[in-house]
Amino acid sequence: MEIKKEYLTTNKYSRSGNKINSIKGIVVHWVANPASTALANRNYFEGLKVGKKNSKGEYIYGSSHYIVGLGGEVVAPIPETEVAYHASIANGSYVGIEVCHLDWGGKFSDATYQSLIALTVDICKRYELDPLTAVIRHYDVTGKDCPRYYVKNPLAWEQLKKDVKDKMLIETIDKIKIELNGTVKEVAAVNMQGYNYMKLRDLADDKIEVSYDAERKLPIIKMK
Repeated sequence: MEIKKEYLTTNKYSRSGNKINSIKGIVVHWVANPASTALANRNYFEGLKVGKKNSKGEYIYGSSHYIVGLGGEVVAPIPETEVAYHASIANGSYVGIEVCHLDWGGKFSDATYQSLIALTVDICKRYELDPLTAVIRHYDVTGKDCPRYYVKNPLAWEQLKKDVKDKMLIETIDKIKIELNGTVKEVAAVNMQGYNYMKLRDLADDKIEVSYDAERKLPIIKMK
């Protein structure tokens, strides 16, 4: 997955430069600006440096570590080592991901969804996070309607976290030791949902022959 680094200018309102604490999790957001691009949302954060105010006359603070675009592209406005302004009290220890969407319903396109999953898997693996507990919505921090589709559809949110977890398990490849005919050998295995899976052909050695019967579609293991 390619991530385009488009870091913001250091400023008071969107990139303070303050260092983030040890990362405890990930907060997922929607951009709340239908059909806008990842780069356009990054540029909005950059524009906050001049000191913009909302309708109440309050200064606007905002940014995120990543923005996932409509076509699955990923832009990084803030390094993970720095605080981004995205989720109030969670800013000091959570990575923020803003996600683009086509309409006000807020559902992510398939390309956007798949990139979000891949990005979340990468972060979770690097910081040893369990997505079932460490990946949260902006709503879970402040009660804000964000990301809207996943606030309105909690089962879809649970599925998103499960998709991250499943992809992490599938992508976990380890070396394991097994004993065959009194000989210990090391083979590659994929750990998925607590079980180790290995390729039968990796069992082949000078005592074991592994082949495949294409007609019957059966693997064949013979002792030499």
